[in-house]
Amino acid sequence: MVDPRAWAVEPGYHDTAGRWREAPDATVQAVLGAMGALEPGRPHPDEDPSLLATVRLDHPLPTLPSGVVHLEDGGELRLADGVLPPDVPLGYHRLAPDDGPERRLIVSPGRCPDAHGSRWGWAAQLYATRSRASWGMGDLADLRTLTEWGRRFGAELTLLNPLHAGPPGPHPQPSPYFPSSRCFANPLYLRIEDIPGADRLDGLDRLAAAGRALNAERRIDRDRVWALKSEALERLFAETSGSPEVAAGLDAYLAERGEALVGFATFNALAERHGLPWQAWPAELRHPDAPAVRAFAAGDEGRRRVRYHAWLQWQLD
Repeated sequence: MVDPRAWAVEPGYHDTAGRWREAPDATVQAVLGAMGALEPGRPHPDEDPSLLATVRLDHPLPTLPSGVVHLEDGGELRLADGVLPPDVPLGYHRLAPDDGPERRLIVSPGRCPDAHGSRWGWAAQLYATRSRASWGMGDLADLRTLTEWGRRFGAELTLLNPLHAGPPGPHPQPSPYFPSSRCFANPLYLRIEDIPGADRLDGLDRLAAAGRALNAERRIDRDRVWALKSEALERLFAETSGSPEVAAGLDAYLAERGEALVGFATFNALAERHGLPWQAWPAELRHPDAPAVRAFAAGDEGRRRVRYHAWLQWQLD
């Protein structure tokens, strides 16, 4: 019996409440089988160094047995004389010698690329990167300001928290690590004043003043931020979506993003009506291809809400 931990395979995990959850034995065995651990007489790689070759490109390249290197990307490299070319790709490859057992071939740069260079940049939690113009939390306009400011001082990158869309509703998920979708973005990060037509929105000054007042609070209150932004966005959509230019642009965006966007927007529209989780919805609405879902999206109100959620993603893009 193979000990999975000897092959760095945990037979379970601790859930978010700290309870240990055993993985199904079939799953553990499948992982071990994929690693070759179940082959008769197969020693652990640490016990048989001949099964592993590690090459560092910042060192002289060793001579290996002649054979074929099956590259990680699916390509092949023939070693007629056992000499690796200096441009061998980085990665986890397989070396099949002409004579002898197959071995893993790990090609490493040896050090972090540009480790001794001068490249630098910001690591920022965008929601906390707020300015005096923010509505209680950092947004995409603040990101633009940060990157433009950093570029003047030589910054070449910005590392951000995930900006994925959270579950819909009046109480936004506070953690960026619990998204509803990783294909789409979170409308909390919109700068309302940057949306076309916002300058003609009656009452925008009142909403903006209330939003900026939230900057005085140390804690980010996403519920209040979203209440203000949602009011502005709903009114902006109602006032602009009927224009031929906006309608044509949204139609083009929907065609570009395809069924993924339609499905995401439909889910959000259904969640507005039936709440979350979706498992509590009427049974006929629990599958995206169900006739009742298509009928909802084709109805007047459903179609309007689907287009609203698609419009939000268009503005984010």
